[in-house]
Amino acid sequence: MIMTIYIVQVTVNDPIAPTPAREDVLREIAEGIAALASRRRCAVARRVHHSGISLGHLQILWILQEHGPLPVSRLAEWLGIGAPNATGLLDRMEQRGLVERLRDADDRRVVLARMTDAGRAAVAEHDGWRLDLVEQVLEPLAVDQLVAIASSVRRARDEADAPGLEPGPVRPTGAATP
Repeated sequence: MIMTIYIVQVTVNDPIAPTPAREDVLREIAEGIAALASRRRCAVARRVHHSGISLGHLQILWILQEHGPLPVSRLAEWLGIGAPNATGLLDRMEQRGLVERLRDADDRRVVLARMTDAGRAAVAEHDGWRLDLVEQVLEPLAVDQLVAIASSVRRARDEADAPGLEPGPVRPTGAATP
C-alpha cells in the first residue's frame, strides 16, 4: 500500500487564505500597541523612580515638549488638577531647573510654564531608551518589512497631526463640557 501525504502551507500572500475582518485586525493592532505601551509605562516608572524625578514632573515635561510653553491654568487642565496644585508642582520643578515661568508677551497677567534645557535633558534621558526597545521588538523582521512599518507609522503620524484629532484634557465623569 502506498500512502501519499500532502503538506499545504498557507501564507499571507496566498489568495486562498481568508482575509481577516478589518475590525479584528484593528483590535489586534490596538491590543499589541496597548501591550507595548504597558511595558513602556512600567519601564518609565522604574527609570523615574531611580532618577529622582517624579512621574508627575515627567508628565508635565512631556506636555510642555508636545505643546511648548503653556499658561499654568491650561497646564492644570491638561493634568486634571487645580491651578494651585499645578503651581506647587511647577515651584518644585523650577527649583530643580526643569522649567521656568515667564510672563506672556501679549498679556502680562498670564504666566507661562516653559521647559528649560535641563528639562529637555531629563525627557531625553527617559525617552532615549526607546530606540533600544524598538530594535528589540522588531529584530526578527527583514528590512523590507521594516520599511513597510515605517511607511505605515509615517502615514499614521500624519493623520494624527491633522487638525481636530487632538484629544484635549480629560474631564472628570459628570463634569460639564464648555
